[in-house]
Amino acid sequence: MKRLIDEKGRLFGKISVIDFTIICLLVVVAIGAYVKFFVLEQTAVTVEDSPVHYTLEITNVRDWAMHNIREGDAVFVTGTYVGTVTGVTYGPHEVIVPSDGTVWTAYLPDRYVVWVDIEARATVDGNGRIMVSRTVPTAVGNSPTTFTSRYAEFSAVVREIDLHD
Repeated sequence: MKRLIDEKGRLFGKISVIDFTIICLLVVVAIGAYVKFFVLEQTAVTVEDSPVHYTLEITNVRDWAMHNIREGDAVFVTGTYVGTVTGVTYGPHEVIVPSDGTVWTAYLPDRYVVWVDIEARATVDGNGRIMVSRTVPTAVGNSPTTFTSRYAEFSAVVREIDLHD
């Protein structure tokens, strides 16, 4: 009776164990490739970008800093492009002052609220989350996020989002 592996390391005295292992691996890879490309249904996932307009609100801004945010500037979040400034408006910064059981509002001198309009490209996932530049989640009322442009760095909250179809 012949042994399974002989003294030269051949299977049934015909083929090397290493060669047999390599042949088995090639057969498994070939079967896997066939199943992947010819048997399984092909799925195409495409995500389309659509234009988005959103407005940032920056509070307690000094006069000189307010003028460093300009139309046409590119805006970034942690180095990722999130749009281009299309408009900048501002108004006086109003604060609430409690006093003797009543509440007053007052304007801080030389401080402003700045609204920055931004145009960008965004995707919307299945849960309705808006992703600007495919990576930066954007939602109304999000916590203050640090934005940078060519001449300014500021923390702002998204106040309005308008998706264009």
